[in-house]
Amino acid sequence: MASAIRGMWHHLAQQPESYERKHYYTFGKVLGAGTFGEVRDAVFNPDGRHVAIKVIKKSALNGNEEMVHKEIEIVRNLHHPNIVKLLDWFESKDKYYLVFQLCTGGELFQKIMDYGHFTEQDAARLIRCGFDSIAYLHKYNIVHRDIKPENFIFRDESEGAPLMLADFGIARIMKSDDEVLSTMCGSMGYVAPEVLLRQGHGKPVDIWSMGIVTFSSLCGYSPFWRFEEPRALMLAMQSDNVEFDERFWWGISDHAKDFIRRCLRANPQDRMTAEEALKHPWLTGEHGAARDLLPDVIQNFNARATLRRAVMKIQAVNRMRRISQDKSLTESSGSSSHSFTSDSHRQAAPVGEAKPGGEAKPDGEAGPSFPGGWGS
Repeated sequence: MASAIRGMWHHLAQQPESYERKHYYTFGKVLGAGTFGEVRDAVFNPDGRHVAIKVIKKSALNGNEEMVHKEIEIVRNLHHPNIVKLLDWFESKDKYYLVFQLCTGGELFQKIMDYGHFTEQDAARLIRCGFDSIAYLHKYNIVHRDIKPENFIFRDESEGAPLMLADFGIARIMKSDDEVLSTMCGSMGYVAPEVLLRQGHGKPVDIWSMGIVTFSSLCGYSPFWRFEEPRALMLAMQSDNVEFDERFWWGISDHAKDFIRRCLRANPQDRMTAEEALKHPWLTGEHGAARDLLPDVIQNFNARATLRRAVMKIQAVNRMRRISQDKSLTESSGSSSHSFTSDSHRQAAPVGEAKPGGEAKPDGEAGPSFPGGWGS
């Protein structure tokens, strides 16, 4: 009887049919918030299980509700021990509700900071979890496109908790290995150069981002932190010359440095694939120094500097269209294969709201994304 009355009320209120499922959940505190909505703790009433519900305001999508449906289409069929599971979804007249597995162990860098001891071998173990999940995605022609530390979270607070990949708001399913994606998207500081150059991109963008994550996890700073001026930053990203400051990289194995270089090749075709990365000596556990890296990581992980660099790089993207038309950059770079290219068919996409950690997504294409992941 209660169900029938509830259904009649929803019909009168012109609620979608799936809205009926909302009564299975009791909503709790807000875990994170962003431009598109919020993530809330909730209880699945039939068994008392805690879940995370991503609540997305339809009004914030500016008519691009297809973005949410694409995220659902991707995540609902993913079954991997290092990927956050989509458990359910439903909608109301004005919101989408995506129900995810709740992860409470904190973000990647938060956890590293909490370690009393952190070695190169510890880093390799965590990075391998990341590449395991990416290799799985790439096998099914899925590109995540927003790999960054904030989107790696631990399932729970236990010592051996698995590292989970979250937030598929701007992920895409490629129709084939040869398909070229063209959207300006990603998170500044982790986005691959071909995205910024609007040269078209695919699976290798995830490898570049993982290279940045790997570098940062070993020393606490970005490989391109010194280049805040847009042109210098782009030239550095295209140079295939990753600098390892001896003050912080002494004692770290050559295998780790080789691994990072192979991820950060400017030419996407020259980067390792995810499967090749998993076979690299550094990730197989055959090599890795035992020096405690935590003091240097903590020293370099300065939140104020991180925010300042994020703002600078957001500004860089806003200026990218103008720079892309400057042909003199091609001449100064000495390489025509990686020069800026103008796109006569598309206007430069406006960059979305900037947040600490460098989130930047173009309006009209990026799906909902929430800094801090689920349950951090």
